[in-house]
Amino acid sequence: MSEVNREPVEMEDQVSSDREEVETEDSSIESGREDAEGEHEPEANEHEPEANEQELEAELSPEELAARELQAAKAAVTDNYDRFLRAKAELDNYRKRTAKIRTEVREETMRDMLLGLSPIFDNLRRALAQETTDAVVLKEGIELISLQIEDSLKGYGLEVIEAVGKPFDPNVHEAIVELESKDHDPGTVVEELDRGYLFGDRVIRPARVVVSKAGEANG
Repeated sequence: MSEVNREPVEMEDQVSSDREEVETEDSSIESGREDAEGEHEPEANEHEPEANEQELEAELSPEELAARELQAAKAAVTDNYDRFLRAKAELDNYRKRTAKIRTEVREETMRDMLLGLSPIFDNLRRALAQETTDAVVLKEGIELISLQIEDSLKGYGLEVIEAVGKPFDPNVHEAIVELESKDHDPGTVVEELDRGYLFGDRVIRPARVVVSKAGEANG
């Protein structure tokens, strides 16, 4: 009797074991399926806001869509206007700063120039205070003062335009008179009436000159 009863027990154990293996396999399959679905889930979430937005726009009426577009356009206009105001304020500040700098540089330059010319004015006053009838001495004094003025102005970039004996150059010379000359080639500056000056490459005043022209001996 004991042998007969053992067989059903062994069969029940085998069935239970098979059932556990099946359940384990089902659990593994289900877990793998959940993992696979979990991997694709972020991709769906990435497109979800865009899809929701499209669905929302599809549900809106044309009037509501127009109102939304108008609101967005107004926001863009406000933002652009704010940027314009900031740029305008920065430009105004830049102009004020540069104007102030130019004024300060000009005033400083004038101050230095006046300080440089003040000794020359002192020499002129001393020359006028002297009582002399010697024209040679007076002329020498005036020449020294003239050279002193030129040297002072050279320190600020002012240069004298060379004229006498040079070929006439309309860029730096202004012909006042033309004279026939046997001693000079035509177009040569033979006399300087008023001195000309350069400031860097810029002509402050052209030299006013007398220019030779062809005479009978040169013609």
